[in-house]
Amino acid sequence: MKETVIDIIADQLDVDKADIQGSTNFMEDLDADSLDIFQVLSEIEDELDIVIETDENVQTVDQLVAHIEKAQNN
Repeated sequence: MKETVIDIIADQLDVDKADIQGSTNFMEDLDADSLDIFQVLSEIEDELDIVIETDENVQTVDQLVAHIEKAQNN
């Protein structure tokens, strides 16, 4: 799961996968803005066929993965 998320983030934000770790912060480390994050979430939703509630404060890759896993279990 985490590898899939990292692949999508790297593709959507045009960054090297090696620069993305679990603790990577979208805004601070990847210079992503809210539109970038929306695009990442949208792509993940399409790829995994899930709906991600975006009202939670997801700032890092690990937080996003945990949020996705929670969404898949509902």
